[in-house]
Amino acid sequence: MKILVLSDSHHSSIDNLDFYEYDAVIHCGDYGNSLSTLTKNNVFFVKGNCDAYGEDALFLRIFGKKIFVTHGHMENVKYGLDRLIYKSLENKVQITLFGHTHQQVCFVEEDILFLNPGSYPNGYIEITEDEIKLFCNREVKSVLYRW
Repeated sequence: MKILVLSDSHHSSIDNLDFYEYDAVIHCGDYGNSLSTLTKNNVFFVKGNCDAYGEDALFLRIFGKKIFVTHGHMENVKYGLDRLIYKSLENKVQITLFGHTHQQVCFVEEDILFLNPGSYPNGYIEITEDEIKLFCNREVKSVLYRW
C-alpha cells in the first residue's frame, strides 16, 4: 500500500499526479482550484482557511493506525503546535497530518507522529508500510524508519 500526502497546493495544478499509483491520497487543505480533481479521484481532503468546501478534520485508519487530518489553521499552527498536540492526544491518534505553514515538519511528541508535507508541488510525502519519504522539489529529502 502506498499513500500520498500533500497540502497547500493553492493554485498549483494537481492534475499531473498519477492518482492510480497510490492506494490513497490525502490533501491537508488549501486545495485552491483542485476541488473537482480531488472529488473525481476519491482523495481524502480537509478544508483549509482558503477553501469553501470540505470537513474541518478527518479521522482515518490506515496501516492499523488512527490518523488525524487537519489543515492546522483552527489549531493556530503558525503560532505554535501545542493546540495541535493536545487535540491529537485528546483524540488518541497515532499520526497527525497537517498543513497551513507551507513548511515540511516531521517530529514525534507523546508517541504521536506529526507530519506536514509542506506546500505542493515543492513538498509532499509518500508513505508505505515500510517507510515515510519526505520530498522537497521532487527529490527525497529524508526517509524515516519503519513506522
